[in-house]
Amino acid sequence: WLIYEEPGFQGVPFVLEPGEYPDLSFWDTEEAYIGSMRPLKMGGRKVEFPTDPKVVIYEKPFFEGKCMELETEMCSFIVEAGETEETTDDSLPFMSVGSMKVLRGIWVAYEKPEFTGHQYLLEEGEYKDWKDWGGYNGELQSLRPILGDFSNAHMIMYSEKNFGSKGSSIDVLGIVANLKETGYGLKTQSINVLSGVWVAYENPDFTGEQYILDKGFYTSFEDWGGKNCKISSVQPICLDSFTGPRKRSQIQLFSEPQFQGRSQGFEETTSQIDDSFSTKSCRVLGGSWVAYDGENFSGNQYVLEEGHYPCLSAMGCPPGATFKSLRLIDVEFSEPTIILFEREDFKGKKIELNAEVVNLRSLGFNTQMRSVQVIGGIWVTYEYGNYRGRQFLLSPAEVPNWYEFSGCRQIGSLRPFVQKRIYFRLRNKATGLFMSTNGNLEDLKLLRIQVMEDVGADDQIWIYQEGCIKCRIAEDCCLTIVGSLVTSGSKLGLALDQNVDSQFWSMKPDGRIYSKLKPNLVLDVKGGTQYDQNHIILNTVSKEKLTQVWEAMVL
Repeated sequence: WLIYEEPGFQGVPFVLEPGEYPDLSFWDTEEAYIGSMRPLKMGGRKVEFPTDPKVVIYEKPFFEGKCMELETEMCSFIVEAGETEETTDDSLPFMSVGSMKVLRGIWVAYEKPEFTGHQYLLEEGEYKDWKDWGGYNGELQSLRPILGDFSNAHMIMYSEKNFGSKGSSIDVLGIVANLKETGYGLKTQSINVLSGVWVAYENPDFTGEQYILDKGFYTSFEDWGGKNCKISSVQPICLDSFTGPRKRSQIQLFSEPQFQGRSQGFEETTSQIDDSFSTKSCRVLGGSWVAYDGENFSGNQYVLEEGHYPCLSAMGCPPGATFKSLRLIDVEFSEPTIILFEREDFKGKKIELNAEVVNLRSLGFNTQMRSVQVIGGIWVTYEYGNYRGRQFLLSPAEVPNWYEFSGCRQIGSLRPFVQKRIYFRLRNKATGLFMSTNGNLEDLKLLRIQVMEDVGADDQIWIYQEGCIKCRIAEDCCLTIVGSLVTSGSKLGLALDQNVDSQFWSMKPDGRIYSKLKPNLVLDVKGGTQYDQNHIILNTVSKEKLTQVWEAMVL
């Protein structure tokens, strides 16, 4: 527990661990006042349903009085005295906010209207009165959900304004209970949040004034609502993905704009949507989808990534478009590469691309492409420049005749489809064992990669991101070929991310995991009777060896 001398969790906290305290000697004082106390949450802040926020607001404490459900931000709850009961879309007819239930997502409540004043982070749960959300008083006048990517959190804190290089700076990748102990200090005047969502606290051990930081640039402490430049502790908000079974993929279709009217929900690919249902808006709550205006995945395609689409135009659809089938987009374990050919059957001049192109013609390329090879990644092509016109989702495959495949004469723009971090386990087809680590993280040089029985540990959970395979127990380290001589028989370990070819991998439809450095070598189980029989090595591709075949079990 954390105990404080002052109410509202203010002042320097003292940590009480399990045990008995018959006197105040632990506090180094003869007389003490306990003004407030709370349990210390281990492991940081977590959110389970980040893309589908929902909160219920009650006018009085203990969930009594008027109430209203919210799924989006509210600039002002309170109706001032003398105003009419008529309210606009960004205010509620409440004289006060007494209690709340956060059903889904993570929210920030503010003391004042327009998202100003003291900030309070609200995780999924119930708050029976203002003390439960750590308020300074009962005043709470605006609220917003945090919508962002909660994985791979990373930010850089600077002691000078505008990211000045004269002062000190620190890269932060996880929980820091006391920034002073890192040598960085307590003065922070600008922050660059590269990814994730963070909570910064004025005092050590996640106490005192708190500030919510999502992706972007904060050039001074006023940008994050601070009254001074003191930040003493920080922690990222983590996606709670592994606490139990939950729906990973879900899309909700609505018969009217702005998520009104009848609704239908889908959790898996469907080849036929009821003819009587016409989609006018949708929410993609998990996974990414392709909607088709024809049955059995035919007709025009519309790629829908996680987010809210209040009308047809937001989905890239023309007026009157309707959805007849839906397909969930599978994960792809390879880096994006696509080759466009000027002639059919992969002949003539070619263009090889690894990144998005907003307008092929403006770069001097001929847009009349006749055949396409997708070497890696998932791509979205568009008929015209600036991501306009008919769109097509392409996985690794060959298209010898583009017009016959698409009905389009040209490709005007294209982009790699951005996948979130993929958490998965790797099961070897021949042995049934799972890829795991063997060794101590404190000495990475001695750590090796092996297969072993399923024990449900974090060292059997792997992450695929931008061509690298990382282990959940050390997300800043990548699966790496050990040694400078790379050949059949080379062993594997973990090493810090160095962006070198020995750390890049792709998993192809045959279930084999190929090295980018040596494309003829794949992951294999060594075998034999020696101590290292379960170690994973590189080996030459052999279609007969099932120990080279892996099943990726996405979490």
